[in-house]
Amino acid sequence: MFDCDPATVIDQQLAAWRARDAEAFASHYAADAVMTDHPGVVTFSGREAIQARYAEAFAARGAAEVVIETRIVSGEYVIDDETVSWARGGGRAVVIYRVQNCLITRADYLPFQAASAGTEAVQ
Repeated sequence: MFDCDPATVIDQQLAAWRARDAEAFASHYAADAVMTDHPGVVTFSGREAIQARYAEAFAARGAAEVVIETRIVSGEYVIDDETVSWARGGGRAVVIYRVQNCLITRADYLPFQAASAGTEAVQ
């Protein structure tokens, strides 16, 4: 059914995120991948746009960390409940990934739950 493990694809993407490497991060996304904010509003479309957005975010935020608190894998879907932290804040994020042909085709972000007032989302 699958030619790769969807959770492994997400782990590789997270390793690139932790390394703050936008090119490596985006390489795990399909050319026509989309990222959405709940309730499905497309915020970024295409690998190039994702890479550009994350390059900007990595430069602006500096060092950061993400810890997967809970993970559910169901077929080609991976749902991660994440704790995210960086120098000026952090909070909880839930992301629903869809992995097809060993690439992320969709990442749906539920509303970010900031740990403190004024914290912006890390996605």
